[in-house]
Amino acid sequence: MNNYVQKYNELIQDFGDTLKNTSLDIANTCYMTMNTTAVVNFDNFKRSIAKKLHLPATPKSCDTLCYENGQFFLIEFKNGKIGKAEIHQIREKIFESLLLLTEKLNVTIDYTRKNLTFILVYNDSAQGRHKINSHLSQKAKTTCTHFGLTNFKRIYFNDVFEMNINEFERNFVAIYFP
Repeated sequence: MNNYVQKYNELIQDFGDTLKNTSLDIANTCYMTMNTTAVVNFDNFKRSIAKKLHLPATPKSCDTLCYENGQFFLIEFKNGKIGKAEIHQIREKIFESLLLLTEKLNVTIDYTRKNLTFILVYNDSAQGRHKINSHLSQKAKTTCTHFGLTNFKRIYFNDVFEMNINEFERNFVAIYFP
């Protein structure tokens, strides 16, 4: 077992949760997936670090970290409307999550560029015109990008996906956590 997998297993032991629980939108009491695979609750990991370091403000972070088939996945769930302010917040979460993760795994960005995929999962019913674009890209069997996050591909991540809930279930959960 390599060192990264060992450190991931330590994170699971300390901050383990289910994909379902990490997808919860507390404000609307809505889960964005019902899959109960064990994952790292990255929000809890971040809070633990903030408490340990006595930080005056808690960093922002993505919701979930998981490891499957030799690949790490950093996942952010967004149930509400995603406008410019929310995109800015997601970008902050990406940067701060990368800093926390690279320190924990003791790796460089070169490692994440080869071994980490970012996934934004959004509720397309809250996105208006994006719902139509998602439907058309599904018919064309292509990937639709709405929020400009694919710019992080090859800079920080091996790959970047923006998926609505159905795409996430079909293209990620069904493949990695059947």
